[in-house]
Amino acid sequence: MLRHLSRVHPSRYVRLVEGLDVIGLRDVRTLHDQSDALRFVALVDRIYDAQVPVVSTGVPLDQVFGEEMLGGGYRKKYLRAVSRLIALTTGTD
Repeated sequence: MLRHLSRVHPSRYVRLVEGLDVIGLRDVRTLHDQSDALRFVALVDRIYDAQVPVVSTGVPLDQVFGEEMLGGGYRKKYLRAVSRLIALTTGTD
């Protein structure tokens, strides 16, 4: 998924989630690359705006951003994304 996001301008992410009933994230891993992390934040914002529920496997979504990410200048963005992911996964079981 991250490879695909790197080829799509973030302004088009809204089209990626249009009309979806649920989004599945398989084999989630902790992000360590800042570019990937910021693209993922932009996608999470679009998913949240569309209120599409998220189900996932792998690393818990509250651990998707590594410690070095949470200690950097984009900390608030990453924490907001985690909060949104948690809100979107609540009640999807």
